Amino acid sequence: MKILLIDVDSKIPNLALMKLSTFYKNKGYEIELKQLNIPYYPKKKKEVIIDANEYEKVFVSIIFTTNNGLVKITNCKEVSFGGTGYSITKKLPEEIEECEEDYSIYKDNNTSYGFITRGCIRNCSFCFVPKKEGMLHKYREIEQIVKHKKVEFLDNNILAYEKCNKELQKLVDLKLRCKFNQGLDIRLIDDEKARLLSQMNYINEYIFAFDNIAYKPIIEEKMKIIKKYIKKDWKVKMYIYVDPTMKIIDTVKRIEWCKKNKVLPYIMRGLECWDDKNCNFYIDIAAYCNQPNMFKKVSFEQFIIKRTNNLQRQKNSCEIYYKNSLQLY
Repeated sequence: MKILLIDVDSKIPNLALMKLSTFYKNKGYEIELKQLNIPYYPKKKKEVIIDANEYEKVFVSIIFTTNNGLVKITNCKEVSFGGTGYSITKKLPEEIEECEEDYSIYKDNNTSYGFITRGCIRNCSFCFVPKKEGMLHKYREIEQIVKHKKVEFLDNNILAYEKCNKELQKLVDLKLRCKFNQGLDIRLIDDEKARLLSQMNYINEYIFAFDNIAYKPIIEEKMKIIKKYIKKDWKVKMYIYVDPTMKIIDTVKRIEWCKKNKVLPYIMRGLECWDDKNCNFYIDIAAYCNQPNMFKKVSFEQFIIKRTNNLQRQKNSCEIYYKNSLQLY
């Protein structure tokens, strides 16, 4: 009895597929994982057809909506699709959801992943979490998540949890090498939270979000608190969401603010960027901001000259960036 698990596009071990593996291994099935590594980007994709003749069941997990419909399974009667990219309402049966993750199917993985809490108190226009997971609630104990020496927590808003400080203190006490990978809500930072975060055995940068220029005053206020405890330059990173509905000057303002305050930006592009007239510009600023060593050392113009020999591309991207940059002063 064989089951095929297909990980279409996960960047990390897929929690749902690992739970399915545990559930069906306990029933005597042989499990095989196929990772397709299809990128998020919506352009230039080909349909993938998989012959599943030798398998009794196939489970396909899709994270990104841009990849929905790309994978076709033939010669298998029991095929199930799931994941956020397929449906935000479809969930694992409770008996499978409660299973522990089988990390053995991801041979080279050395990190644990999981949620202490699920849901969020916010309702950001570009985010599906409240619709999928509901309001913020406790999901698992830290001890249930940890299977490796490193842990990346996937909570969408741990700082909004009423017992957040208790969970952070536990991480401090455990000396666990960890990080919150989805970004922390900087608007909820206070001295106690900042102190606890600074005492954790943290991996790389502390990630927050700067998704709207309107948040600049409160971010500057909260950064003063953070800097009291996390004093090292470039130790803070900001997720910066961009799409064509936002004024480019507001995007440039956020990037320039990061440069001035020695904070690393990480550009997250909405799907609309790929069909916009300024598509190449969005690609270029993402390439610039998402390479920390380049961002810290060179200007956007210097970066573009290094990035491409296309003089027209250099000219267009620089004109857009610096035309908006000049309006800042």
